[in-house]
Amino acid sequence: MIRYAKPTSVDEALALLGEGAWRILAGGTDFYPAQGSKPFRDNVLDINGLAALRGIAETSDHFVIGARTTWTDIVRHPLPPAFEALKQTAREVGSVQIQNVASVAGNLCNASPAADGVPALLVLDAEVELRSVAATRHLPLQDFILGNRRTALLPGEMVTAIRVPKPSGTSAFVK
Repeated sequence: MIRYAKPTSVDEALALLGEGAWRILAGGTDFYPAQGSKPFRDNVLDINGLAALRGIAETSDHFVIGARTTWTDIVRHPLPPAFEALKQTAREVGSVQIQNVASVAGNLCNASPAADGVPALLVLDAEVELRSVAATRHLPLQDFILGNRRTALLPGEMVTAIRVPKPSGTSAFVK
């Protein structure tokens, strides 16, 4: 029997991930099309209620993009000129309806060769924050994506943020 859980905190989500295999549901823009009309076979961990994973924060040396942050959030947030490529990318991801729900981290976790967000985040030297019950680790984006639909995400882990060192200069993205 499959399970569905909608945790109310990141700690609760991590505890569930530590108990067994779960398929994480965030924006759902790739989740549902990949599922199609087949019956669910995996436990579903719905993180859409986790407000702590959405938004953009500035620390002394990084911008931290929460895992549930949408492409629309990227466009609307006042970011320095170096993030212009990421903002332009955000405007190219699917339709406006997709941009409103698709998460930046989901774009990375799917590891699609067509993922629009990857080039802009690579240029910004982004790293992925991975958490489990036991630990938090940070991987450079180029080490997180291992190939077509393959990532370095370990069992029991979830992406909680994308960290970008405070950049200088400007950037652009053309599709």
